[in-house]
Amino acid sequence: MELLGRITKWTVLIGKMNKVQDRFMRLYRIKYVITTLLFLSLMTSVYTQETEVVESELDSLALKMFKDVSERNYEGIMDMTHPKVFDFVSKDMMINAFKSMLEGNDEFSIALSDEIPDYNISEKFRDEENDTDFAFVDYDMKMSMTFKNESFDDTMKDEIIKMMVLQGMEATFVSDNTISVVMPNRITILVNDATTDDKWAMINYDPDSPIFFKLLSAQVLEKAKSYHEDLMIEKKKKE
Repeated sequence: MELLGRITKWTVLIGKMNKVQDRFMRLYRIKYVITTLLFLSLMTSVYTQETEVVESELDSLALKMFKDVSERNYEGIMDMTHPKVFDFVSKDMMINAFKSMLEGNDEFSIALSDEIPDYNISEKFRDEENDTDFAFVDYDMKMSMTFKNESFDDTMKDEIIKMMVLQGMEATFVSDNTISVVMPNRITILVNDATTDDKWAMINYDPDSPIFFKLLSAQVLEKAKSYHEDLMIEKKKKE
């Protein structure tokens, strides 16, 4: 009887462990999806305008970006990415990542909003020491994600939303397997320097990535940090 009792307890314990493991794996997959969303936000967003001579060039860049993303013109997207990025990630690797995210996979699909968001563009700054012109564009990025093999109860929904909040996202479930996501205060840095052949290129603001700090000068990094902090403070004032 004692052995039977132990077996029964073990069976219950194993059942609980399996549930915990299943929950852990689901959360792990969600974290992977969140990382994917962050990567996507870093690679597929720029809505720009400028003044005087620069205006038409940056407007053209923005329109081309919209068109290339809409038409899945990955080569075109790569052409607008700052060349220093490819010192760390090959074009082929980035294109494959794009295809997996924008064309869907076995686990989830992502739909980007077709609407042009409200945006602000900074004045043009100059880093004389490094012969670099740069400007900032801030905006909110919207998308939705549908999980193909998952359906979440209220508890899991709350945990997923909390994880996204920790990553600076605003999330709302519109069904048991589809979530609407807003990434507020995204910043794209437009750079014109010696490595871009006197053309404007894009680098997205990502202070959590060590690679980001290898791409830009200290002056640009400091200005980007203060610009982002000002955005966060202004948002807080409006709450």
